[in-house]
Amino acid sequence: MINLFLKIISLAGTILLLASCGNTNTSKKEQEINSRVDREEEIIPLDGSNIVGHFQAKFITLNPHVNGTIPGSANFYRKEEKLFAYVRLFAGGVRAWHMQNIYTGNRCPDLSDDLNSDGFLDINETEAVIGKILIPLDSDIRTQNSGRRFFPLADLSGYYHYERITNFEPFLRDLQAEDQDPTDDVVKLPPGEGLNLTGKVVLIQGLSETVELPETVGTKGKFKSFQTLPIACGVFGKVETLPGSPYVTDEIPGPIGEVIEGQDRPAEDEIPESNDDSEDTSGGTNESDDGDGPVSDGEG
Repeated sequence: MINLFLKIISLAGTILLLASCGNTNTSKKEQEINSRVDREEEIIPLDGSNIVGHFQAKFITLNPHVNGTIPGSANFYRKEEKLFAYVRLFAGGVRAWHMQNIYTGNRCPDLSDDLNSDGFLDINETEAVIGKILIPLDSDIRTQNSGRRFFPLADLSGYYHYERITNFEPFLRDLQAEDQDPTDDVVKLPPGEGLNLTGKVVLIQGLSETVELPETVGTKGKFKSFQTLPIACGVFGKVETLPGSPYVTDEIPGPIGEVIEGQDRPAEDEIPESNDDSEDTSGGTNESDDGDGPVSDGEG
């Protein structure tokens, strides 16, 4: 009887030990799952947006028979609460004024969208595809209206670069605010929706004033057709890896331009000659040694 009792006690102890090990393994698995969930939640911003890291839209040329091939890209980069926006465009029109905006659509137009079959994709045909403006890439990206629709001018080689930095929280808050004018060409995010750049379209417009376009090419508002003709388009995607470390100092390369008095003018018919022998380094872009440079709202 004693031996039987000892065997029963031993068996019970073994069962308890196995149960304890099972609980331990279950606890470890639960901890691993919880830890993974916690890490994933840390990746998702609390502001309802997925804008973390680098997003890039490489340009494809629109209306290449007018201006030739136009390489370049638009970029957004968010690190913590800073949002960096920059655009590079090469081989555009000399001293051309370039409106640039991010739209709600998810593809760039092609010649199948040329509704009047005149061989040109004008702004009206293009916006029928790419939707309405969500983010104007003008002189101030903090809000949709603060930049006053001042856009960059290209230099004598048709090149320009554009750079802006802002705090992400007020930027997103403005996009999520109530739309005060639903009838215009600028929209807000739907209620409760965060900003998702992936799939959004960026459009660059504008030719040199010397380019003549047929009357069939449409335009918008007060602008002439050479100012609104689409020339480059791209669709944003997430960039997972980049060569080098361009954001070590939390700044993008080059100066941050600001609008100053006297800059609200379009390109002139003739480039004025310098009064001295010094070289003009501003090149007609929004870049100069002190971070300022010519930008325009397209009015004469």
